[in-house]
Amino acid sequence: MNEQTKPEARTYFGWQVERVAFMFGMSGPRVLMLGAAALLAVWPFTVADLLFGVIVWPIAAITIGLAFFRVRGRTADEWISGWVSYRLGKRRDFHKFASGALAPDASPVIDVADLDPEATEEDTERDAVPITAQHGREWKRKRADLPGVLAPIEILEDEFPDGTPIAIVHHRIDKTFTAVARITYPGLGLVDTDRREQRVAGWGGLLAGLCTEGNPIIRVQAFQRLLPESGAALRRWHLDHADSQAPEVTQAITEGLLSTATLATSSRESFLAFTMDARRAASAIRSAGGGTRAASAVLARHVMSLTASIGGADLAVQSWLQPRELAEVVRSIFTPDMGRTLAERRETADRGGLEAGTDPVLARPASAEARPGYYLHDGAASITYWVYDWPRSRTYSTVLAPLLGEGQHRRTFSMHHEPLGPRKAEKEVMKERTARSVAVRMRQRTGQIVPEHEQAALDRAAQQDVERANGHGLVRFTGLITVTVTDFDEQSPISQRELEDAAAALQADAAAARIEVDRMWNTQDIGFAMAALPLGYGLPKARWSQ
Repeated sequence: MNEQTKPEARTYFGWQVERVAFMFGMSGPRVLMLGAAALLAVWPFTVADLLFGVIVWPIAAITIGLAFFRVRGRTADEWISGWVSYRLGKRRDFHKFASGALAPDASPVIDVADLDPEATEEDTERDAVPITAQHGREWKRKRADLPGVLAPIEILEDEFPDGTPIAIVHHRIDKTFTAVARITYPGLGLVDTDRREQRVAGWGGLLAGLCTEGNPIIRVQAFQRLLPESGAALRRWHLDHADSQAPEVTQAITEGLLSTATLATSSRESFLAFTMDARRAASAIRSAGGGTRAASAVLARHVMSLTASIGGADLAVQSWLQPRELAEVVRSIFTPDMGRTLAERRETADRGGLEAGTDPVLARPASAEARPGYYLHDGAASITYWVYDWPRSRTYSTVLAPLLGEGQHRRTFSMHHEPLGPRKAEKEVMKERTARSVAVRMRQRTGQIVPEHEQAALDRAAQQDVERANGHGLVRFTGLITVTVTDFDEQSPISQRELEDAAAALQADAAAARIEVDRMWNTQDIGFAMAALPLGYGLPKARWSQ
């Protein structure tokens, strides 16, 4: 009888870094810098004054150096543009946010018709609670007061065909609609190899199913946050199962432990956010009656059809978030001190307590301020990193475990995916393969040695083309990580040291996960919106910025 060998765990590799193809693989600003350097270099010759070159040639050399020199993965023009943008915004106090009673001015009223040509008359009433009834259902919308790039967001309420409410996040400028699901999953670390690969393949199948031509779902955000356990569920369980006949000493000890226990454990919450582009779904929206109400109904139908694919990855949809539930998640992230109160309210709501969740209008911080290196919000401070480089060698499916393990501070991790249609995928793969092939052939023709990394990149591009031809999908993706320190005092050296220690611990975990992260200097408010909130905001269109 032959002994069965244990199957080897599958490794993963093949992702390509998105590069710029404006001119010679450089961005527009870098090309302009090189052009300016070239003009400065030939200027003394055109005016026949070589002494003038003593002045302009060093400037040209510095400009060339700035065009090619990188610091922490960024070129000089990227650092300069970010710094200038932050300073200009700071001069106009755009880096500060005050909500509610702290707001210096009332929020301007924007006519929806100016932003949505298909908006109905009812859609122009921004803050109405019940606006109208459609097909026997009450339509509700809430205008959230959010800072910075999240200001155009409002939370709508629609229903599934069975009457279950669902929150729809509407971005008025981008014309996108997002639904958020709270999910549970069994994990990968303690399962056998076959089951692990099956779960990973299920997740790949979910993304591949969205890589169809004209699919209205343009983004998928996988969001997980690690936060201290509030203890509300434990206290609720104790109250439900406590025996009134238990000895008084036992009851006193148990109640004392529950009331004085510190937050020694952490809990995880996981969400999936699916974002629909209203322009891609224009036909279906018009068929449903037009406007934001119809767009929300169309998105609700799409996310219902995804339930089976989500289950194929062993991800169980615990619930599609309702407006008050989504507002609770957002508020607890902006105001960490509210997390425990909101959790206890949720556990006691069915026993005569306050209604679970919070009003969508209150899904915001009381105040926030963006600093160059961190983001202040309601007594807490957060630092956001983006994944600059993924592992360059083959890795296992558990490679990101160090980032998602137990930690002393709150941490959120977001991965944004953009499924590409077959035609765009073919264009991107062929562009990458052509660029790599030309680079290798130029070196061969000029007698240069082809570096191994260029040959490996060409082989990966060719393999990716083969997989695409066999029906695989292509996905753009990026990862962002935020670490948050509560009870932060900007004037205290101890708080500053605690924040930097938390950032150092995150970087150490990233190194253990074999990824390179870069701190989002001068754009911490945007990074927080992308990494710390499950609102589907992130992964902008490809630009000439690398």
